[in-house]
Amino acid sequence: MEQSPQFKEEMDFRDLLRAPGKLFGYSYIYFLLLLLGLGMLYAWNLNAIGKNSIVPLVLSDSSAFVKDIPLQSPSVLPPVDVQVASKSTPELIARGREVFKANCISCHGEDGLGDGPAGLTLNPRPRNFHQAGGWTNGAKISEIYRTLQEGIVKNGMASFSYLPPSDRFALIHLIRSFQPAPPADTEQEIALLETTYQLSKGSVIPAQIPVHDAIKHLVAEHAAAQDSLKAFVGSHTGQSPDPGTELFRKLAVNPVRCLTACRARRDEIVSTEGFVRLVSSDPVALGLRPSVLSLDQQEWSLLHAYVVAEAR
Repeated sequence: MEQSPQFKEEMDFRDLLRAPGKLFGYSYIYFLLLLLGLGMLYAWNLNAIGKNSIVPLVLSDSSAFVKDIPLQSPSVLPPVDVQVASKSTPELIARGREVFKANCISCHGEDGLGDGPAGLTLNPRPRNFHQAGGWTNGAKISEIYRTLQEGIVKNGMASFSYLPPSDRFALIHLIRSFQPAPPADTEQEIALLETTYQLSKGSVIPAQIPVHDAIKHLVAEHAAAQDSLKAFVGSHTGQSPDPGTELFRKLAVNPVRCLTACRARRDEIVSTEGFVRLVSSDPVALGLRPSVLSLDQQEWSLLHAYVVAEAR
């Protein structure tokens, strides 16, 4: 009997599992090298953000960024004739040099080159007055006067509004003398300078103290009143036959705050209606329970009488 021929499978997968190199040969080596090369190229082109190598910025207390207003004595700034003061003279330039030495050389340097010792830490650096370009407000008389009056906060330039206008004009003429051909003002611009700042009338600069010091003074002034209120509240802890006292004790979460606020606004609570309006606007802020809003007319009158008597 004739036997049927034996056929071998075209691909023996079990043999490929034992020797995968038969299928891929050495091509997998090139494939791995390609992946390695792409990885190195990716890592080479990573920036600081991709590498996560940026040092985190730790901010200090944000309250340190808030600058308080400076201490300032009252003064009277004498009037000045703008038309006369806008004309440069040797006397004005000489006066301007004195003012410059007293107020400006620490930042702008003795010769106005912007190389003063205090300006080394500023960014941007103080202005070099010998350079014609790049002025924030401009180099005209009216423009420099505006800078001296208002300052330039973003550049760290302080206001010199405390200087008499005559000294500011003298300083302007000195600064402009550092340039060979400073820009000239038109008559309209000089007239506008007078209109804007009313220099021919003079001005009075009121005294001012830093807000931090003002707060301390206010606290000290009201300390005695606060102590008397605390002593009063402490002495009225027992029951009282007065219905107004009992009503206040029942409704007051913070008796000292309530009496202090009412004392400060005593003109508004002369009448019961005014007292109701004040309490109804925000009873919690006044140190009272919200249930105070459910009082009837008689109870409002009793509470008002008590508060007015004790907040005197």
